[in-house]
Amino acid sequence: QRRVREAVVSTQSTGVNSRLGLTLSILIMTQTPVSVLEEVCPRCRTSNYQNKTLKLLVNECGHDLCEKCVEHLFIRGSAPCTSCKLVLKKNGFKPKRFEDFSVEREVDVRKRILKDYNKTEDNFPTLREYNDYLEDIEEIVFNFANNIDVEETKAKVEEYKKDNFKTIQKNRVAQSRQEAYLKEKTLAEEKESEERRAHEQECDMMEEMERAERKKKLLDQIASSDRPADEILLLHKEEEETVNANKRSLHSKSAYNSGFSVAMINSTKPTDTKLFIYKYEDGMGDNCGPKTSEDSLQRYAEDVTVSDVALAGGFLKDYVVHRPVDDAYSGLFIFD
Repeated sequence: QRRVREAVVSTQSTGVNSRLGLTLSILIMTQTPVSVLEEVCPRCRTSNYQNKTLKLLVNECGHDLCEKCVEHLFIRGSAPCTSCKLVLKKNGFKPKRFEDFSVEREVDVRKRILKDYNKTEDNFPTLREYNDYLEDIEEIVFNFANNIDVEETKAKVEEYKKDNFKTIQKNRVAQSRQEAYLKEKTLAEEKESEERRAHEQECDMMEEMERAERKKKLLDQIASSDRPADEILLLHKEEEETVNANKRSLHSKSAYNSGFSVAMINSTKPTDTKLFIYKYEDGMGDNCGPKTSEDSLQRYAEDVTVSDVALAGGFLKDYVVHRPVDDAYSGLFIFD
C-alpha cells in the first residue's frame, strides 16, 4: 500500500497523461510476491509467513507437501500425489533441501545407484575400463533423473546387480568398515581435542595466577627493598623471559599429533603382512686377503713412536701396524 501511494503521488505531480503508467505500476506491484523465499504448501496454501515452523517435505515425484498434509493424506501409508496422482509411500517423504527439484531428484537417484555401483579403481585392470564404468553410472543417473528410457535402464541395472552380486556385497562390507573406522577415529580425535582444550584452559588459568603472583612480588620488592627500582625491574624482566622460554620449549615438545591420516581410510588394497626372514649364507672366498711380509711391516713401523713405559710393559710397535694393515687387506680376494 505504501508503494501504491508513492506511485499515486508521483503521478499527480507529473500530470494526467501518466495515468496509464500508474495503472501498469499498480498492476505490477500487486502481482509481485511478498517474499522471494516464501514457501507455500500447494494443498493447504499455508506459507512460512503464516507459520514460522512450516516444513515442506518432498517425495520421488518432486511435488512438495507440508508435514500436516502428509500426516492427513498418508494415514494409511500410501496415497496418490495431489499434483501428479503418482502413488507414493509415506516413508518416502523427506525434508526439501533444494529449490530446484531436478537437483533433489538427481541427488536421490545418485545415492540409490551408488549403493550397487560401488566398484573402485582397484576392481578394474586398466584405468580406461574404470572411466567407462563411471560414464555408465552417469548415464544411468541421467536417465532416471530425467525419465529417459526408464525400463531399459532398470533392466540394465538389474542385470548388473545379478552379474556382480558378490563384488557388490564385498564392497559394501569394505565401505561399512571404512565408515566405522572413520567414525571411530573422528570420535577419538574429538575427545582428544576436548581434553587438550580443557588442559590448555587449565594451563592458562595457572599461568594467569602465576603472572599475578609475580606482579605482586615485584610490587612488594619495590616497596620494601633498598635497591633501585630500575635494577629490580630489570631482574623481573629477565625472570619473565626465562619463564616464557621454558614454556615455549615445553610447548614445542608436547606438540599435538594424532597420527591419523585420510590415506589410511582410502586404502582398500589388502597389504602384504609377510615378514622377510633373513637367512645367512657362508661367503665364498678368502677373507684374509694377501699376506704382508715382515719387511713391509717393519717399514710401516719406522714412523711409529712408543714410549718407554709401554715398551717396558711388553707392548711392541708391530701391534700398532698389524691391525690397520690386516683390515686394509682383508676381503680383497672374496670377489676374485
